[in-house]
Amino acid sequence: MTKLDPFSLEIVRLVRNMSDEALLALVRNQLASPQAHAVAAVPSKLQTTSAKPAQKRSKATRGRRTSSKKQASLTVVERAVKASGGMSASQIAAKTGIPQARVGGLCRELKEAGRIHMAGSRRFARYAGDARTAQKASVSAHKSAKSPKAKKTRKSRKG
Repeated sequence: MTKLDPFSLEIVRLVRNMSDEALLALVRNQLASPQAHAVAAVPSKLQTTSAKPAQKRSKATRGRRTSSKKQASLTVVERAVKASGGMSASQIAAKTGIPQARVGGLCRELKEAGRIHMAGSRRFARYAGDARTAQKASVSAHKSAKSPKAKKTRKSRKG
């Protein structure tokens, strides 16, 4: 067997992990294209796969799962946000002990599900239980933000 480069090895790994249905669809697509080789070149194993019934993957093994830990994190973040008068992602992270990068994804998921609301953007984004509270918190963050001021420096003169 020849030694494969890392990219080719990754392709082989991906194909080996494909479901039977996805693999058959890929092969059929290639066979239907004008550049495809003759059907005789297809290994007999692929030709006989239609004889055995297709195995459906269970819901637990299909795609990404929602674990109980994630559900617990969603609940903790939702409770913290609804108990506040509007919070930023960093404030939520500090209050819940969940890393800020993770809090951002959880807040996005809760917002898309309609469980919390967001107002503002970037550093003025605030999350709350209702849209009005989130908007007030965002406006308040805008007002209290300190703008960068040019520092005036005195040049000392040596005499």
